[in-house]
Parts: sequence; structure tokens; C-alpha cells
Amino acid sequence: MYSPWFHVFTWTRNVGAIILLFVVWQLWGTSISQHHAQSQLKSEFQALEAQHAAGPHASKSSLIPAATRVPPPGDGTVVAEIQIPAIGVDQYVVEGTSESDLSKGPGHYIGTAMPGQAGNVAIAGHRTTYGAPFNGLGRLVPGDRIILTATSGQNLTYEVSGTPQAVSPSDVGVLNYFGDNRITLTTCNPEFSSSQRLVVVGMLKQPLASRAGEPKHLSYHVVNPATASWNWSLLPAVGVEVCLLLLLALSYRRFGIWFEAIGKWLILVPLWAAGLYLLFTTLTGFLPAAL
Repeated sequence: MYSPWFHVFTWTRNVGAIILLFVVWQLWGTSISQHHAQSQLKSEFQALEAQHAAGPHASKSSLIPAATRVPPPGDGTVVAEIQIPAIGVDQYVVEGTSESDLSKGPGHYIGTAMPGQAGNVAIAGHRTTYGAPFNGLGRLVPGDRIILTATSGQNLTYEVSGTPQAVSPSDVGVLNYFGDNRITLTTCNPEFSSSQRLVVVGMLKQPLASRAGEPKHLSYHVVNPATASWNWSLLPAVGVEVCLLLLLALSYRRFGIWFEAIGKWLILVPLWAAGLYLLFTTLTGFLPAAL
């Protein structure tokens, strides 16, 4: 008969192992998934670029006017390639900033200027998970280049205009239109936390001019700006999945009686693997989208 302290130690050890596995999943498992998604986005981007080059399209020497309503592509589809040489970033940007969008790569805030359009092109990205494409934003300094290539093939070079700033996660003012041509990059801050939003602003430096008569004031209607907020709607699902895993753990001896040693593990291992995968996936959605 084992002492109560032995059972306490066993449960503590097992819970600690699950937490460690979740950390490994967040830092490495999600990166593998994101790398695969980026490979697919690269193929899609190159196809769209080739399609645009083969057809009759507008000149690449000017920006789409800020007041022009550009029909957005579907959520999760590729809209640009972003390169930041100073921190080694070369990623394909998708439309949208939901958790599923940002799991593929940096996401364009729906409602802000599209790549190749005058105004504020705002993009969010993960800081520590899913390949952590924006992990190095805090190291950028004024003058560093941010190169954005639209699916049209248009190449836009921005220069960081100031030191990265940390703002409240609820501060969506940085996503507004300011009457100039800029790019705004956001991510969670500090690392492994969503207590702040780190913001980097770059100003367009290429000789690409927006057309005359651009508005001084323009209202953006940003969709899903809360990339640093917790998805509390998933909390009940997390609770149910944790309870199911606890029930599975409490059934350990019962499985031994029913299926003996080898049969017990042949059944328990797949059940645990499926249960932990489901829990880790739900927990990832529960965490802030740009963590």
C-alpha cells in the first residue's frame, strides 16, 4: 500500500510532465506547423505574382489611393511577403489576425490599408510561438528596412521611424490612418506575456507616390484588433478536456483489471496522445493570438 505522499508526488510529477509537454508543443510543435503553412503560402504567393505579371494590371509605380475600397481576399489567404533584414525575417503574410490566421504567419489587420495601398498597412505576428516571426521586433532601430512585396509584385520599402514602443493591448489607435504612408507591426510584449502590445512603425521611403487629393482623415474599421487578448470563450472547452483527462487518469487501475498490463498501455497511450493533443490545441486557441 502506497503512502498518501507517494500519490501526491506521482500526481505532481505527472502534472509537471504535462506542463512541460505543453511548453515543448508551444515552442517547437507549433513552429513545425507554421513552417509547413509558410511553404504552402509561398507557392500560392508565387502563383498570384505570376498571374498578375501575365495579365493587364495597373502600374506598380503608384499606390492605390487610401480612400479606395479594396475588396479583401478570404481570411487566411496570402496577401504579401514581408522581409526585415536586420532581424532575419522573411515571411508570407495572410489576411486576418485570428488565431487560425496567425498560426500560418504574420496577419494583415482587416480594415487597414492593403499592401500596395496608401495609408497604414498594419500587420500582427507571433512573438514566441508558431515560428515566432516577430520575436525580434524589439531589436529594430530607426533606419532599419521593412520590405513588403504585394501579390502584384509591387515592392515597397519602409524604414523604421522610431524605437519600438510598448502600449496597452487595448490601444488600437496605432492601427489608425494618419494621413501618411506607413507600416505598423505589432506583437505581444514582453516575451511569453500579453500584458502589452509592442509596436514598430515604418515610413514608406520609396519614390512611390499616392495620387493627388488623398484625404487627411480616414476612418478605418479594423476587424479583430484584439490580438493580445485571451479567448475566454474557449475556457469551458479547456475545463471539459481537463476533466476528461482527469477521469482517464483515475481509470488507470480499472484499465489494468480489464485489459492486463500490455493491453492497458495499448489502449491508454493512444487515448492520452489524442486527449493531450486536443487539450494543447484548445489551450493554444485560448492564449492571445500574437503570443
